[in-house]
Amino acid sequence: MVLAVIAIGLAIAAYLNLLPGSRSGKLKKHFGDEYQYAVESHGDREAAERDLSERLRRRRGMKLRDLTSNEVKAHDDAWAAVQQEFVDNPVRAVRDAQAVVESAMADRGYPDVRPGAEGGAGFEQRIRDLSVDHPAAVAALRRAQRAGRTADQSGTEHLREELVAYRGLVDALAGGLPAAHGTAEHSGRRL
Repeated sequence: MVLAVIAIGLAIAAYLNLLPGSRSGKLKKHFGDEYQYAVESHGDREAAERDLSERLRRRRGMKLRDLTSNEVKAHDDAWAAVQQEFVDNPVRAVRDAQAVVESAMADRGYPDVRPGAEGGAGFEQRIRDLSVDHPAAVAALRRAQRAGRTADQSGTEHLREELVAYRGLVDALAGGLPAAHGTAEHSGRRL
């Protein structure tokens, strides 16, 4: 009897010791590069994992839907205008690309940002929401933005890279809803 209690206690202790590693592994696998971004921005793994877990919890409460063919056409037209605008005004084109992403997110059913969230903070919340379903596209945007802040490249080249990353987000949003196993089901529609 005593040996059984000790064995059960050891099994529980071993399980609890493995649980944090299991959680970390699952979050790393799900979020990919976004996991590392969260660790860097929070300054420690535990805070990052709480944030990522909260993103997953928040996402479970969302009711998302596929875009209609009319919505896809509207976003396709908006994107074509952004690309045309890039030649004459790259800065405004990138800002407008962000607006196309926000519009597609709203059409898919992602929630509005919390009241009082201004500019960058509001968009950051939307990107955090999007990272649950499309972590690779979000990671590409973050890399492009980070490169623009740190690299010694021309302004226009950086803006082009950011525009390409926004295009990846728009493409991800135009695709189907993510499947249960975490990969995206694509409807074949491309913006």
